[in-house]
Amino acid sequence: MPFLRLALLHAAAAHKQPKANRTLLLDLFRRAGDAGAQLALAPEMAISGYSFSSRDDIAPYTETVDGPTLASLEEIARSYGMYACIGLAEREQPTNMFYNSAFVLAPSGEVVCRYRKINAEHRWACPGNPRDDNTFATPWGRMGLLICSDSYQSLPSRISALRGADLLLIPANWPPTGLDPREIWRARAMENGIHVAACNRTGMDLHMDCRHGPSVVYNPQGTPLLEHTSPENRILLVDLPLTENNRLPSAARLDCLQQRNLTDISSCYLNLAGITDLTAFLRLPEPGPLMIDCVAITSMEAIFAHLMTFQADQENISTVHLLPAAGYSDRFLDELRQYCAEKGQAVVLTRLGEAEGLYWMQADEPVDYRPYQYGETNDQQLPMFDFGPARLLFAPLATLRHPEPILAAAKQGCDLALSSDRCLSPGEQLLAGVRTIDNIAVAVCTAQGGGIWITPEGHQRWEEHLTGKKRTCRYLLDTGRTRKKRFQDRVDYQLLLAGNPCPLGDLPGKERLVRQDA
Repeated sequence: MPFLRLALLHAAAAHKQPKANRTLLLDLFRRAGDAGAQLALAPEMAISGYSFSSRDDIAPYTETVDGPTLASLEEIARSYGMYACIGLAEREQPTNMFYNSAFVLAPSGEVVCRYRKINAEHRWACPGNPRDDNTFATPWGRMGLLICSDSYQSLPSRISALRGADLLLIPANWPPTGLDPREIWRARAMENGIHVAACNRTGMDLHMDCRHGPSVVYNPQGTPLLEHTSPENRILLVDLPLTENNRLPSAARLDCLQQRNLTDISSCYLNLAGITDLTAFLRLPEPGPLMIDCVAITSMEAIFAHLMTFQADQENISTVHLLPAAGYSDRFLDELRQYCAEKGQAVVLTRLGEAEGLYWMQADEPVDYRPYQYGETNDQQLPMFDFGPARLLFAPLATLRHPEPILAAAKQGCDLALSSDRCLSPGEQLLAGVRTIDNIAVAVCTAQGGGIWITPEGHQRWEEHLTGKKRTCRYLLDTGRTRKKRFQDRVDYQLLLAGNPCPLGDLPGKERLVRQDA
């Protein structure tokens, strides 16, 4: 089977030691070429090190595109006939603006991609332009380029997939504290159906200990092809399988993008950066405590026994009970409606069978039924409703496999996304957690188990509360927490919302999604 040999240069970057770092990295590029690498990837800020306090502090360590690093790397790329990617502190002429940049050189020595970090360092770097193309064509298909924390938010990776990238390269400088970046990078592979390769640094920076920072490669299903940490410099080789046409596989990416329902995502572009009080601006319910009750039980008798016992402990708190997808009877739904009217609570579920659809019940409201299937072409938006101190989104589990609809709901003030389905895989558990980065809590309930995921504090990991089959879990959510929303809005929204104009590798004139391989 044909393959693409990828080399990750898992190297230490000594702070403010550009000559030593350049010597080290160029030697690693040569050794990667000797090992047969066709594509070699070095870390973020690989020549200067990372931590700088101001423009004056970093100025002596910035380089232009015709500086010594790229000039030397050009010779190596030509000599070995390989693609080479490296992260630099770039100085633009004649503006004298500084960027955290990454460059890709082709086997010809030509710079075929320059990407400037969007989540740029506040003390010295200018953010990149989100509409600049971060992809480039190769004989094996189109590849994309992001830098480190630009992969933290969901949309830059999705934009890369829409631009046709089947392999996403991520030079990184991500220390192993707080959130584990492996979860982020694995999720980006799964939700976009692409390979993801992240080359992290190792060693000690001025302030950061990166000796156990991970470098990884994941396939489009999120299966790890490489997960490596080492305090020593290492060349990590991975052979990526290609199709019979010597191309990176595109089927998973194209299938993923074709499943998008554009009706649900238009609100992604809304700019809330200047809004200090989302509750007043969006006319949301006043924030307060909301009990989330995830009931992974399908026996109707057992469900009612749980509800009555649960209510005795929660008389004065608004509660939403989330039930799994099952073939609930009309009589059972009527009894749930009566329960909600009497107790002032809400119940959310998916009904299977002839009347399949999304149902919710709450006090003084009729049963609401939505025959909604994510990915179908229709004008029906995902249902939202206000209950107690929260704005809620009710969505099929398939929705959580896509970043846009959850982000769009968050920008409409949603505090919690609810999903009721048949089963929940470990990969879907990860995606549910990753969705909370977009400022919205998530709860999923299935007959096989479920969970509740709460928005992270800073760059810590999200809270996760899981339950198994025939069991329950609960969480008291303060919706004042989910109203504190911050978004990365430096995004190419025109491309995101225009449909699926993703090019296929280096083939010109392809503006519609076409399946490239089986």
